[in-house]
Amino acid sequence: MSRILIIEDEIGIAQMISVQLRMFGFDVEIATDGKSGLEIKDLESVDAIILDWMLPDIEGPKLIPRLRDRTQAPILMLTARSEIMDKLVGFESGADDYLTKPFDMMELIARIKALLRRVGKSTDGSQEKKISFRGLIMDLETRRVTIDDVEVELTPTEFKILEILMRKPGIVFSRNDLIDLVMGYEYEGYGRTLDSHIARLRSKIEIDPKNPEYIVTVFGVGYKLGK
Repeated sequence: MSRILIIEDEIGIAQMISVQLRMFGFDVEIATDGKSGLEIKDLESVDAIILDWMLPDIEGPKLIPRLRDRTQAPILMLTARSEIMDKLVGFESGADDYLTKPFDMMELIARIKALLRRVGKSTDGSQEKKISFRGLIMDLETRRVTIDDVEVELTPTEFKILEILMRKPGIVFSRNDLIDLVMGYEYEGYGRTLDSHIARLRSKIEIDPKNPEYIVTVFGVGYKLGK
């Protein structure tokens, strides 16, 4: 299981990334400033680092050399600073990749996996290839979904929503959490967009979409898989 360290002072962003990484089978630790990042136990065994630029005690680029004294794990800088000179500073400081906020969560996951492949580390902590729930099966390699052996065609967004819910059956995801995880951090659309995707997804997998058995609404909170 690959171990990812997130050094990010905005705890909401850090937790959102952590949830998604854990869903993909990674072990995740969070540090909210440079000092605590350097003090993480067994820092030398970390497989990749996601590093914010504007930390409360030190700037990300200045922290990189100190991290390099302890670990050679690839570092992805995650920051709102999008100017080309900022990117050059990040790379010249030793960052291996650079992603600007707002960001798409699946792009972040893809970049982390690419960094891990580059250094010969596992990109799938769980090695899980299929997820199933009450006759509903997702093949994560072929991206095929079947229900009672009948294939269901889903859009990429519908697939993402269903995958998130199926990885954590019974766990309630708020609408905001799903929007962040599926559509990206700081997505500027409204909750109605998510509701529309859920409605279309239900029409494809539920026997009676008005009385769903798979994607259940938890009123005032969000959605979960299963009653």
